[in-house]
Amino acid sequence: MSSSSEEEKSKPAIYVNGKRYELRDGIGETTLLEFLRDVRLTGTKLGCGEGGCGACTVVASSITGYDKKTDQFSYAHKAVNACLAPIYAFEGHHVITIEGLGNARDGLHPVQMAIANAHGSQCGFCTPGFVMSMYALLLNARSKNTAAENALISPHDIEEALSGNLCRCTGYRPILKGFVDAFVENKVYSQETIDGDVSNSFKKSVKVSDGTVPICASTGQPCTNGCGGDGEKTDENASSRNVENGANGGTTNAAIKEPLFPIELKRRAKAGTGPLAALAFHGGDAITDSVHNDGVKWHRPTSLKELLDLRDAYPGNESKIVCGNTEIGVEIKFKKALYPRRIHVSGNTIEELDRISMNYDNGEAVFGAAISLSDLERACCGKEASQVERFRAISKQLKWFAGRQIRNVSTLGGNIVTGSPISDLNPIWLALDAMFVVTSKKGGDRYVKARDFFLAYRKVDLKPDEILKQVELKAFNDTDYTGTTAATTKEYFHEYKQSHRREDDIAIVTCGARALFNTSTGECLDFSLGFGGLSFKTIFCSQTANGMVGKHMTKETLDFLMSAIEKECFVDESAPGGMSQYRITLAKSFAFKFFLHCVSDLRTVVDSSSSSSIYELQQNELSSLGRNERQSVVSGAQYFTKKPNGEVVGQPLAHKSAHIQASGEAIYCDDAAKPEGCVHAALVLSTIAHGKILSVDSARAVESIPGVLGYFSAKDIPKNGTNIIGPIAHDEEIFATEYVTCVGQVIGVVVAETRALALRAAAAVKIEYEILEPILSIEDAIAKKSYYTDEMIGMRGFLGHALHSGNVDDIFANEEENIKIISGSTRVGGQEHFYLEPNACVVEVTDNDEVVTISSTQCPMKHQAYIADCLGFSRNKVTCKAKRLGGGFGGKESRSGFMNVAIAVPAYHLRRPVSLVLDRDVDMQITGHRHSFRGDWKVAFDVKSEKILALDVKIYNNAGNSLDLSSSVLDRAILHVDSAYNIPNLRVEGYCCKTNLPSNTAFRGFGGPQGIMIGESVLDDVARHLNVAPDALRENHLYHEGDLTHFGQKLIDCQVRSCWEELKCKREASFADRRKAVETFNQTSKFKKRGFAATPAKFGIAFTALFLNQAGALVNVYLDGTAGVSIGGVEMGQGLFTKVAQIAAKNLGVRFEDVHVLETSTEKVPNASPTAASASSDMYGDATEDACLQIMERLKPIREKMAKDASFKDIVNSAYFQRIDLSAHGWHVTKNLNWDWSVGKGEPFNYYTYGAACSEVEVDCLTGDVNVLRTDIVMDVGDSINPALDIGQVEGGFAQGLGWILLEELKYGDSKNGHKWIKDGVNFTRGPGTYKIPTANDVPEEFNVTLLHDSKNPRAVQSSKAVGEPPFLLGNSVYFAVKDAIYYARQEDENEKNEGAFSLDLPCTPERVRIACGNAFAYGSRDYKTRITI
Repeated sequence: MSSSSEEEKSKPAIYVNGKRYELRDGIGETTLLEFLRDVRLTGTKLGCGEGGCGACTVVASSITGYDKKTDQFSYAHKAVNACLAPIYAFEGHHVITIEGLGNARDGLHPVQMAIANAHGSQCGFCTPGFVMSMYALLLNARSKNTAAENALISPHDIEEALSGNLCRCTGYRPILKGFVDAFVENKVYSQETIDGDVSNSFKKSVKVSDGTVPICASTGQPCTNGCGGDGEKTDENASSRNVENGANGGTTNAAIKEPLFPIELKRRAKAGTGPLAALAFHGGDAITDSVHNDGVKWHRPTSLKELLDLRDAYPGNESKIVCGNTEIGVEIKFKKALYPRRIHVSGNTIEELDRISMNYDNGEAVFGAAISLSDLERACCGKEASQVERFRAISKQLKWFAGRQIRNVSTLGGNIVTGSPISDLNPIWLALDAMFVVTSKKGGDRYVKARDFFLAYRKVDLKPDEILKQVELKAFNDTDYTGTTAATTKEYFHEYKQSHRREDDIAIVTCGARALFNTSTGECLDFSLGFGGLSFKTIFCSQTANGMVGKHMTKETLDFLMSAIEKECFVDESAPGGMSQYRITLAKSFAFKFFLHCVSDLRTVVDSSSSSSIYELQQNELSSLGRNERQSVVSGAQYFTKKPNGEVVGQPLAHKSAHIQASGEAIYCDDAAKPEGCVHAALVLSTIAHGKILSVDSARAVESIPGVLGYFSAKDIPKNGTNIIGPIAHDEEIFATEYVTCVGQVIGVVVAETRALALRAAAAVKIEYEILEPILSIEDAIAKKSYYTDEMIGMRGFLGHALHSGNVDDIFANEEENIKIISGSTRVGGQEHFYLEPNACVVEVTDNDEVVTISSTQCPMKHQAYIADCLGFSRNKVTCKAKRLGGGFGGKESRSGFMNVAIAVPAYHLRRPVSLVLDRDVDMQITGHRHSFRGDWKVAFDVKSEKILALDVKIYNNAGNSLDLSSSVLDRAILHVDSAYNIPNLRVEGYCCKTNLPSNTAFRGFGGPQGIMIGESVLDDVARHLNVAPDALRENHLYHEGDLTHFGQKLIDCQVRSCWEELKCKREASFADRRKAVETFNQTSKFKKRGFAATPAKFGIAFTALFLNQAGALVNVYLDGTAGVSIGGVEMGQGLFTKVAQIAAKNLGVRFEDVHVLETSTEKVPNASPTAASASSDMYGDATEDACLQIMERLKPIREKMAKDASFKDIVNSAYFQRIDLSAHGWHVTKNLNWDWSVGKGEPFNYYTYGAACSEVEVDCLTGDVNVLRTDIVMDVGDSINPALDIGQVEGGFAQGLGWILLEELKYGDSKNGHKWIKDGVNFTRGPGTYKIPTANDVPEEFNVTLLHDSKNPRAVQSSKAVGEPPFLLGNSVYFAVKDAIYYARQEDENEKNEGAFSLDLPCTPERVRIACGNAFAYGSRDYKTRITI
């Protein structure tokens, strides 16, 4: 090999999918994700930028050792978040991305095939991340030593491996099922498969989108390369290997290729210099070329001496030690921290910091500061270690620490030195009285007690030149306690953590608890409690500890412990993070749990003469000992009627794009290759909720930052254009001019050569304001009568709507004894859409002032209109395209347009394409959410007949700073407040509150869920007052066929009772039996309670704005017998394109594979309504069918003249030569609609989709944690076009509804009525770190879905029904099951046995649940009203 080649190979490099990329100087700020996407590996997605969603997951492989005797290497394969990974940190690694596994053209990898075939990919944006997390698990399992071990992947292993991956579409069940079926039950990809032992069940064919392919006998996967050869022999330059090859080399037969571990990296390891060499980057030439060089200096020492030398040379703030970058990366991105010199430290490079030493007999341990948290977790959960409580506690605490990707790179030292006040591990070190060994070049080793290490908020006892070297744990009994020996003492240790969500969530409160007892006397020798989340630092309860020493574990000792904790763990109500009452309560609850943990065993180990005085643990208290952990991975059954083979409509076909989504080939807006010369934009946003703009200074941003091309605002809009937009009322400025009315309002836009420069310049624009008083809540708006009115928006008939049926006032005036009247208020919080793909758009102004924009929008027509109006162009010159969305849920219907039009202005002036991609935190701050609601109601009911007689409701929603779609959202809430119940006398009126929050908008259900929740709350409260089972009262009020709604629409083909009966009687046990089982459990469990609830669903299908109920489709038939379809609807994961293709295939008589649905574009189907209201399959499916029937009618005479076996291709070609048009435009108009708000009677909906669900939950009454045990759903979807897609919508919609009612809490700053610790109008919950959507651990353990059999719908295409939004409503069954469990908990108080209803704001977070449960170990009143943003 030439010396020049050797020199090249010695340069710093990273390998990606087997390909070598040299790393140049000057990119120290660049993340691995940015690097990958720059080299067009766009399958790795930007979802959040903070390591919280998993969309950016890749596998990083490295050599961890080399055995010269056997010439064998050992490897580590880690799933990592590319969005946080500094590119330099992965020098010398082999990174595998989704593109390295397989593709739809050449063959999918087993993992890709598993998720695609199991219907585990809907929008597909998260799919590559799931694939890579699963792939990492398989790589590590495959690297074990024995064949037996390779097969031992359990369902829990898979769920844990996916803990750092979020999905907003599927509900997780199909993802887990796909992987479990493929890699557990059938051992695909296991050692048995590698050896060719494939079960007969896998020797079959698998249907893929482009045909049927055989299964390879050695891999169990689709064979595309053929089998039977000796395998391909690779040389050192090869970049791929066979699937069984593992990470370790060696080749066998296989159909699918995987990247081969690079020979160069093996040579490094063999050379004796270690797998990773020392590095030093100097930041490039940042002075003369700051556009392409960031100036960040980067060091990677390979010995402790090198590290200490660097720290000595650059002490304190002159350098920053970077380990996993999971904390520092977030600081840099979101807190704008500057670290110009960084020293990268990992256990792979510095042996002295990679130490793990554990003594299982006496509990002593030494942990090196650079070991990863995954390494620590594995060390502490081994067979021997797990028998020691302190080690088991460490591993269990780490199980719930972040996701696997974070734990793989985060280090023990980094976790400690960060000094987080809510750390999961630091309370454990305090409780164990751990010793931290710190060291420096000049001072050598210094020993600091963990209890003395944390000085203030994120400030620790480290000198400027010191580093943390290791953590040392002393033995169980290293202190000389009088009269004891090791044999007569016993240590108890337990960890506790409570967060909003069990999995991958930061803590609210954490605890490490240790006690040491004299087993001869039962005396407490040492008692230690460390807490996180109660103060500005991790705290040790010294007074409690001192008071507990010498005591015996009696009832009096428990009383002392509770009193001492309440005093020592007090949290002021104004403390950052809020939830003061809950946090104090958690501290007491954890201490109580630990007390019981000790006494549950002490009686068995303490001498009988001393054990009698120990607190006697009651049988019903045993359930409080453990975590509220799941017993199994989500599973369930799906019931539907499958059509006979040969009928394309009705088949459970996979999503049309499932395979390219699973392979990372699916292109989303920001994945598309940018036009030549494309520049990047960043928005300049308001930082206050309400104020007058005094000045805007953009000079510094434009003039002092190289690469910045300009600042653009309202003054730059062309003279023929407009600065005013709005989907209904034109009441919103594109660029704020004189006043700002919310945090996050767009004031201007900066454009630069790179995205990083644009963001930097936008932050440099200085704006001065005169601050005005904001209105932030519904309460404040009501007090100030701040409502939107017709006069305010200059329109008539859009606001102030109300409905009135029967004689409400007469009923309330009735003074009969049997009529009871109660009133209440239901408060419903908002919800963030959290589509995995952030908003993105590209605008290009071409010749003749034509505009092409690609946008992630549900409404391309609105973007077309906004841009045309803003620039003063006619709409025929503006084309908006949308290929697919990574989720939308309503959030990309009307709130994605303002940013698209904002970047059209610089695109117009610069005559260069402009791209904008919102960071997740910006997206969540500025684009609005589901509306928060308040419903004030009064209800009259007959106590004898148990019938509701009248209901009077006033509904308020928080519209925000512009009307947007809020009036229509409110209208649907008004139309759905009856839920599925016939209430003879009902009055409802609504108010849109004008506030200074970002404008709220459409979200799945569009106001229906909020209206229904108000109605259901009324039913539930009435049931409690009547002391009857809520499900019985609900059944007693369900609509019948032919009933009239409160707005006079007759219910035709009403299936709500059919769904209810199917649910009630045919799922193993009746409601009565299941409620009895709940009651039996609750009688034997004091601190864990179960609840049961069943709820129905009735959801109207149609846009309530009549003109939107229209749709077009263009069908082109080609001479090869295939068809192309263009529609106005947008594919965003719901399977719209798949259903349209099925309809087209059926009507044309061709194969499903012969129909292709093209990207949505305004130039093909103009004036399209938004893809919303669940109606798109109805509308575009019918329009497509209309176009196909037109073509088939034209072909009919030709078909009749040809042979009976003539193919469609032959018929089409004959028609072509006879000059017959093979293209048709289809049209749909929704019929049967008749509605006028001024009358308040009519038919606003074409039909209704019905359903019913029942759920069982288990509540930990000491922490508020909720586990959903089981949910059964029966859904009426008519004659399903695609049962697999419909079940996916049911499961995903329900999971999203579950998140809304259980987990997802928005917190905005409100110094008057809400969260006073947050700045007014600022959304604190603007990323996955603070806003929690469900994970796989939150959906029901058992999740059963039935599509109602033999249901027809003559009012929609192919007799089907809409299914996108209705299942969301059924998430409320979980809310009422939780409330049911709380009722049982409150009845433990003898004084409250006959308590009536109580209020529980939504979402019912652990805080609200715990406070509502009350009990003796709570702090404060159980009726305390928690802070809520509404």
